[in-house]
Amino acid sequence: MKTAGVACVYAGLFWLIGISSWGCHAHKSMKPDEVASSFMYALQHAHYDSAKYYATKDSYEMIDLVASIAESTPQGKKKIQQSEIVVQKVFIQGDSGYVTYLNKTAHTTETFPLVLEAGKWKIRFAHQLPVPDSSGTEQILPPADTSNP
Repeated sequence: MKTAGVACVYAGLFWLIGISSWGCHAHKSMKPDEVASSFMYALQHAHYDSAKYYATKDSYEMIDLVASIAESTPQGKKKIQQSEIVVQKVFIQGDSGYVTYLNKTAHTTETFPLVLEAGKWKIRFAHQLPVPDSSGTEQILPPADTSNP
């Protein structure tokens, strides 16, 4: 009877070790290319909260801007969803790098920084253009959409 109790203790211990190691494996950090693909998929499929998960906190405003443009016009949303955008290149050096996306539909590329934020790879999603305001200081504004004159 004593051996049965010891066996149960060991079985329970192995079960706990297995569950805890599985839990650690399930929450491991994603690779930069996985983050890049997941981010673009979420953005294209209007999963903006999911896109924010893969982006740096300073990218949230740009994601909200994309969301408002996409949601305000049916053709805007359709254009984003129908674009064939793929990860063309990921380059990592230390704690930073970049991802280049290829828009096969528009035949354009766009490059964004990748950074480690709290131990997880994130996209810094910002397309900014410095424009002087009336006081002579620069404001950061998103570019105008010139694809549809």
